Amino acid sequence: MSVITRFPKLSTVVRPRAWFWPQLHWWQWGKLVGALLPLLCWLSGVHHPLAWAVALHLFCDFTAQSAATVTGKEHHEWRILAYHGFIAGGWPGLLVAGLPGLLIGAVTHSLIDAANKFGFDDWRGPVLDQLSHVLLILLLHFSAYWPTPW
Repeated sequence: MSVITRFPKLSTVVRPRAWFWPQLHWWQWGKLVGALLPLLCWLSGVHHPLAWAVALHLFCDFTAQSAATVTGKEHHEWRILAYHGFIAGGWPGLLVAGLPGLLIGAVTHSLIDAANKFGFDDWRGPVLDQLSHVLLILLLHFSAYWPTPW
């Protein structure tokens, strides 16, 4: 019998897994970050509305979202999408751009969530979804500095 067949690979015997990096699903990481980021902003004394808008978005989009909201979004129920868009997109939009930001944030958040992670079932779907939400908040924040015709 050779050495190769007698001893299994080390990776099959010992599965190194760090205690600080648990195997969580993407939405569980979102709940964790959504709970910790507002707390860190508050404890560190951050007063910038953009930081608070991103923290509020992550809190509303993950941590404060109920199971009924998740189910309604999966079934594309427009009332649930509008309600969730108002909460998770409207409030951060209100922080960075006032009342127009509330309306734009709520409508676009609902439309992005209606796209259902852009058709991706792997890691790209949630990343594109959250990236588009955060880019929207950035766009609303910096739109206050654009020149207007009036």
